[in-house]
Amino acid sequence: MSFYQQLEKAGLPVCHSRTHLYVLTETRADRNLLARLEFHEVVHYPLWHMDTQAGLEQYTPWLCVPEPDSDFDLWLGKAYETMPMIVMFARMPPDDVRRHLKHFSKFVEGARRFILRLGTPSALQLYIASIAHMPAAVSRFFADGEIEELYFHDPQALLSRRVQPLFEQQRHEEAECDGCLVWLDLPVGQEA
Repeated sequence: MSFYQQLEKAGLPVCHSRTHLYVLTETRADRNLLARLEFHEVVHYPLWHMDTQAGLEQYTPWLCVPEPDSDFDLWLGKAYETMPMIVMFARMPPDDVRRHLKHFSKFVEGARRFILRLGTPSALQLYIASIAHMPAAVSRFFADGEIEELYFHDPQALLSRRVQPLFEQQRHEEAECDGCLVWLDLPVGQEA
């Protein structure tokens, strides 16, 4: 089953005319990831400058734009059972999404630098949950509604969860509201 088919089966909005589907993942998510992105000529961007992050290459978050019914869609569908990723639905074009997310990847506090592992579903989910009660921070992260939804997928961590900001929510009866966010857990192990 292809990647898009799995997402559609889980009820994710893959065929929406106003949004684009993006995948955010780390280099280490699959040892063949970068080779596959290049081989299948998939539009992809690193969110960190590779030359200034010595030793962190395997944690580099990549934003990619998988096309439905492509060879990469089929490969990603097979890798889906083991590969951690975040699926993002946004109205922004790829370069704007990349620029927007780069703002959230690094924090400086005094002389200390912190890096948010944007390509790690559990790390990004914890960050998003931590800002749930800060409307301005939620609005800023979700680009004032331009990012409509995130789906956190990590089979190894048993994580399968959707989140939308309240101003974009498509409420389900199983959804849980937390501050400015609406969360929906999907069954773990369900082929999304």
